[in-house]
Amino acid sequence: MASSKVLYPVELACYEAQGGRCVQMRSIGQHLVEAWPRLFRYALTLTREPDAARDLMQQSALKALSTGATPSEPRAVRAYLFQIVRNAWIDRIRRARIIREGDVQDWPDDGFDDRLIDAIAVRQAFAALDPSCRSVVACVDVEGLTYRETAARLGIPVGTVMSRLHRARQTMLHRIAGQSDESEVR
Repeated sequence: MASSKVLYPVELACYEAQGGRCVQMRSIGQHLVEAWPRLFRYALTLTREPDAARDLMQQSALKALSTGATPSEPRAVRAYLFQIVRNAWIDRIRRARIIREGDVQDWPDDGFDDRLIDAIAVRQAFAALDPSCRSVVACVDVEGLTYRETAARLGIPVGTVMSRLHRARQTMLHRIAGQSDESEVR
C-alpha cells in the first residue's frame, strides 16, 4: 500500500474507512488520485508555499473522502475537488485573519537582473490581489484554463470570470507601474 507516496493519504483513508462508505470513498479517492497533480499546483498557487500547499491538500483530501455525497459525472467530480481545495483555503484565511503583504526586502542597487526585479513585482502584485481575483488569475493565467473551465472549477458564471480577470490584471498593472515609478524616484 505504501508503494506510492502521492497515493498514501488516499489509500490510508480508504483502508481505514468502515462499512459501505469505503466503496464511495474509493470512487472519490480514484478521482482524487487522478487530479492530485493539478490540485496540488492549484493549492501551491493559492498558498504560494509548498508546505502550506501540502497541508491544504491533506485537509482537502480528508474532506473529500469523508463527504458522503459526491457528483457522479467525472468532470463534475473534478470541479467539486477544486472547489473543496478553494473552500479549505478560504477557511484557513478566515481563521487566521491575517492580511499578508509582500515581503519588503532591501535589495542592493548593483548586480540585480531587471527580470528578477520584474518577477518579484509581479509576485507581489499577485499576492496583493483579493482571493477571488487571485484564484481566477491562477486558473486562467497560470494553469492555462479557458474561461469556461475556470467558471466550472470555481462554480461562478463565465461573465464573472471575465470581469474578475480584467479587474485583477488592471490592479496588477497599476501596482507594478506604481512600484516601478517609486524605484525610479531615488
